[in-house]
Amino acid sequence: MSTPKTKRRPRTKKKTTEGKDWVLDVIPDDAFGSTADAPPRPGPEAPALAIDERFEYLVRNPVVYEVAQAVLPPRPEGSPGRPSGYPPYIYFLFLYAISIFGSARSTAAHLARSLWWDPVRRAVGEFIDPFEAEELTDAGPTLSQWNYFFKHYLKDAVADLRDVSQEAWIQQALDQGVAAKRTRGSWIYPEREQVLHGDATVACPPSDHTETETHDKETGEIRTHRVDPDASHTTEGGGRKVYGNKFLSFAVRTANSPHSRIILALESVRHKARKHDPHREDEGKAAVRIVKKIPGLRAVTYDTALRGVHRAPLIAEGLVVFTPRHNGLEPHPLQKYEDKDSPCNGHNLYVAAGRICERHITVDGETHYAPLPVEELECRHAAATRFYHRLEIPCNRGNHYLRIRVDETKEDREIDPSTKKARFNRTEHLRQIPPDTPAGRRLKGFRQDSESQHSRFDQSYPHKRVPAYGAHAALLIYIGFAWVSNSIARAFGRQKP
Repeated sequence: MSTPKTKRRPRTKKKTTEGKDWVLDVIPDDAFGSTADAPPRPGPEAPALAIDERFEYLVRNPVVYEVAQAVLPPRPEGSPGRPSGYPPYIYFLFLYAISIFGSARSTAAHLARSLWWDPVRRAVGEFIDPFEAEELTDAGPTLSQWNYFFKHYLKDAVADLRDVSQEAWIQQALDQGVAAKRTRGSWIYPEREQVLHGDATVACPPSDHTETETHDKETGEIRTHRVDPDASHTTEGGGRKVYGNKFLSFAVRTANSPHSRIILALESVRHKARKHDPHREDEGKAAVRIVKKIPGLRAVTYDTALRGVHRAPLIAEGLVVFTPRHNGLEPHPLQKYEDKDSPCNGHNLYVAAGRICERHITVDGETHYAPLPVEELECRHAAATRFYHRLEIPCNRGNHYLRIRVDETKEDREIDPSTKKARFNRTEHLRQIPPDTPAGRRLKGFRQDSESQHSRFDQSYPHKRVPAYGAHAALLIYIGFAWVSNSIARAFGRQKP
């Protein structure tokens, strides 16, 4: 007997489609650009790099050895445990080289040949000690030596390596003139090297298995599998489901300079339910914490994972935070502008499409929102930085001019007694730079560099799978990839006149 179907409450359709319930009028030409503006010219194509070039740039980076010695200094003689056979910085170099050769097995095979090991010994003699270079053996660590050191030492040092590496990367960016405050550029059109771009990616583990044992019902065969303890299924943009561990990264680069991207920060973030993974931060909270530590920026560009609650504290730090607009945000009433010295009846101001508009209702009952032209994005520094849109309201009785804050105000945070919520989520509805403008599309284009970075990271390993199990181990691999990328950027930066 079939179970009777339970009745479900019918869903109420939300009015979210522009053009049916309300109409957004033509966006005016203003401080955010004009439709007649020519699109930015594409930069020069980056030259291809051979594997030996990438390896040379890595081993010739003296900061690599400084950071390794700061994280894991050499063990004193007579220490208990298995002798490592090599100084710790050699294993750090081994870790970084995995992103060049694709796997630990391939790295061990390459470093066993003098073609690849001799440059390491020469770099040790130049940057550390010539006598220490002579004491190194004629070949690099074996796969067994690497696995032991990775398991017993590197995994425990992942947090220290992440923090010390980030400090070194930020200093590299400042030394190369990237992410440094300059008089050039503006809040609406910041220089490329003043804009931090970030994104999160899901790194696939070596295996997609989610169960340690599988049972074949036809043959009765039981197979055992290695399962990544931290991986889970995550839905990426576009609705595509992927399996792996989620990592957050931020980087900056110089305009029209190939191989100038400098990765400034990496973090492993939560992608499971909070009760299953209470030790890691959400993507948005981790992004806010990381960005606050990076100096010399004007703007940050990210995807829709950053909501108004995340943008507000970054705006208060004096940053322009750009993200694409969320679908489904309905126009929100802002205020009614009235001028006592003007004979007009006032203007009803709303926030629609990320900017301030004036609402008009036609004789047919259709609601139109006319975007108001913005003359300037003003910044005023105080205990918390404030940003304003300096606006012009067209009026047949004489145009009006006013300033409206685009950062979170004290009144916005007040709790409405009727809804028990904050009165107005201003940073969610109102943007410093509206997305559907030339200035907004320019900043959105900067964020695409994060997609390129993640694609290059995936392609560094066979089958686009990170050769490590667990979030900590995979983060070590990503840190190694960042050291290779930043070493290349350092070499190209030093070649500039």
